[in-house]
Amino acid sequence: MLSLNDAYLKVARIVGDDAEALESVQLVEAYRRFLRPEKVKIVLLAESHVFTSDQDREITIPRIPELPGYPTQYARFVYCLGCGERDLTGHALHPKRDGTPQFWKVLLSCRDSVKSPADFAPVLAHTPFPQRLQNKIALLTDLRDRGICLVDASIVALYKNGRKVHHMFQALQESWRSYTRDVVLSAAPDHVICIGKGVANVVRRDLDTHFQGKYTVVPQPNAHLSSAEHMANFTRYGSVCCT
Repeated sequence: MLSLNDAYLKVARIVGDDAEALESVQLVEAYRRFLRPEKVKIVLLAESHVFTSDQDREITIPRIPELPGYPTQYARFVYCLGCGERDLTGHALHPKRDGTPQFWKVLLSCRDSVKSPADFAPVLAHTPFPQRLQNKIALLTDLRDRGICLVDASIVALYKNGRKVHHMFQALQESWRSYTRDVVLSAAPDHVICIGKGVANVVRRDLDTHFQGKYTVVPQPNAHLSSAEHMANFTRYGSVCCT
């Protein structure tokens, strides 16, 4: 496996002008490592985080007593509690629109048995900020304690300003080949949940080789599906993670 920095150089050459800064990639990796379990049981293998600009990284995350050593820069990544939580950062540069509520639903589904949309309320806007933040902190630490972690197949953001970056598929392939595949293999999880058919198309050969019968493919939570289909997919996370 290449180092993160060396893998970044290879992928950034593919993406070209759409590549985010290495510092953003390193910041997202810092969030991942902070919440990585000592023993990984289940890997949630997603596509990528969202493009995090130099200006984004100027936003500070205040110290969170429940998470000593937690990163203090903002990233457009679900593990960053400031993403989607303007009340936490209170920063003038905080984006007007940010956050990934669909992935908070995924994370909650990995811990709780969800049966209806109302079950997601603890981590969504329906719940007042102070309690919602505490709920999110508890969820992240619970998942870490249970051996569940989120890994993106791409080390660089594949979406910038609401559109796909140039040569997105090739960047995803190179990220997986140069870095993320070995991250997943070295973790030796009991099961891999692949989030999105696009990711599955890239990684399936390796999953068939190393995790035959021990991986599940679930459509992305923002896929064009009915609400009933989405709920069925959320329950699949629970069936894997809560057994």
